[in-house]
Amino acid sequence: MKQLLAGIVIIVVLGLAGFFWRNTLERTQGPKETACTMDARVCPDGTTVGRSGPSCDFSPCLYPNVEIASAEVAYAVPAGYEENKDALGDPSMLAAYEQTGTSTPPNAIIVYRFPIPAGQTANDVIIANTMLEPSGMQPDDMNDFRPRIIGTKTFSSITVERFEAIVHSAYYLPRETDVLRFDVVERDVEEWTDADLIVSNLPEHQALMRMLGTLEDRSQAQ
Repeated sequence: MKQLLAGIVIIVVLGLAGFFWRNTLERTQGPKETACTMDARVCPDGTTVGRSGPSCDFSPCLYPNVEIASAEVAYAVPAGYEENKDALGDPSMLAAYEQTGTSTPPNAIIVYRFPIPAGQTANDVIIANTMLEPSGMQPDDMNDFRPRIIGTKTFSSITVERFEAIVHSAYYLPRETDVLRFDVVERDVEEWTDADLIVSNLPEHQALMRMLGTLEDRSQAQ
């Protein structure tokens, strides 16, 4: 009987010793690293990021890649443009980017979002939020806009201002519940009075179109 009790005590002591040894070892070695899968996410500018961290989430895409979660969009900002959060005075403005080292005020790209109210259409919202300068008038209808296909998306474009060396254009993207608007304001345009001027060929206009070519509309990825 004494031998049986002694054997039980030895087993219990060895079990406790093993338990404490394992806990000590885990504390000194730290948590085990999680092996993440090797798949990658392609950012709007074509670069890729992998998974990392304990949850194996994708690392964020770095600037010039931008994601606006509230609008479910992502895109790559054109080279030479920096974000200016101080310019966001209108509640409908999502982002504003200004070209560095240019005129004062600088060339700019601005992103807006307009919800579609109940009983209205995307076209109603587009016309209501388009003001032609310097006349201060609104377009009569959508015939004043030109459809522009960029990548897989169709935008409605219009030049809202062409006055005193400023050329300001807007590109609208209608969606199910809202309309996104992308503006480019280009200054010091010497040929702004030229009747043969092709606005879409202006360099900053081209920069905006490159940005729209990277646009990811995640509201459609359901």
